[in-house]
Amino acid sequence: MGYLFLAISLLAGAAKGYCGKMTSGYVQGYKDAMFANTIRMIFCILIGLGMILLDGSINDIVPSASLLAVSALSGITTSVFVVCWLISVKKGAYMMLDVFLMLGVLVPLLAGKLFFNESIKTTQWIGIGILFIAVYIMCSYNNSIKGKMTITSLILLIVCGVANGLTDFSQKLFMKMAGDTSIAIFNFYTYIFSTLTLLVFYCVFNRIEQTDGEKKTTGIKRVFGYILVMSICLFANSYFKTKAAGYLDSVQLYPLSQGASLIISTGMSALLFRERLTLKCVIGVLISFVGLIVLNVL
Repeated sequence: MGYLFLAISLLAGAAKGYCGKMTSGYVQGYKDAMFANTIRMIFCILIGLGMILLDGSINDIVPSASLLAVSALSGITTSVFVVCWLISVKKGAYMMLDVFLMLGVLVPLLAGKLFFNESIKTTQWIGIGILFIAVYIMCSYNNSIKGKMTITSLILLIVCGVANGLTDFSQKLFMKMAGDTSIAIFNFYTYIFSTLTLLVFYCVFNRIEQTDGEKKTTGIKRVFGYILVMSICLFANSYFKTKAAGYLDSVQLYPLSQGASLIISTGMSALLFRERLTLKCVIGVLISFVGLIVLNVL
């Protein structure tokens, strides 16, 4: 069941990524981008509330201190990831985001070993090493089509990977402490904290743009449909990955999730965004596939 839940999460994540790439060209100012994503998180809150009502767990909606803490970790890191994702997608090739998300996999792996005593076999470390080789090759591929990254872009991508890794860890942490608590309740509070965090970023970017005298033309109305679809996909991605975390160890779930995302995003970049595929790119994808096999089969 864990692999089925992960597959659903990956499909939702791919659709979310596509919509995010499509909206990046219409929402010009970062302030408007924060506003658009705040709307997206509010939609996720409403979806979460609907799920709570449907599964009959409304009586459990009053949170414990521990649930609030793990939800806050999940929500804040989700928003930090969103902000860095939005800025980074304007600065580099689309697939570079998944490359650094692969590096961020180390966060939940090491946390799982430290906090949950999850073992990592030698063959699984080898599989992770193979995935990092693929990461190196894909970085070389990106440099060949976009030029070398700036320091700012590199820092943004690193923060993006770490934030996503902490979000993954929070999902695993919730499943370890959940008891009878519904995942929908966890997601509901996650997106409340995420909305509040994005509002802070909105105020920051609003002040920056006012200081710089920038007047960006907003295209939020033109991408409202994408925002709604992204909200559904974001909720589904988080919900089903959290469910998968209840079945799979961190070393199975997170490298598989990001490795498969890397392969999917490469195909999307080539087919939908017309990024040129080279021999290095194809080799990187094949090596990623080998790494996933070693991780989950051997």
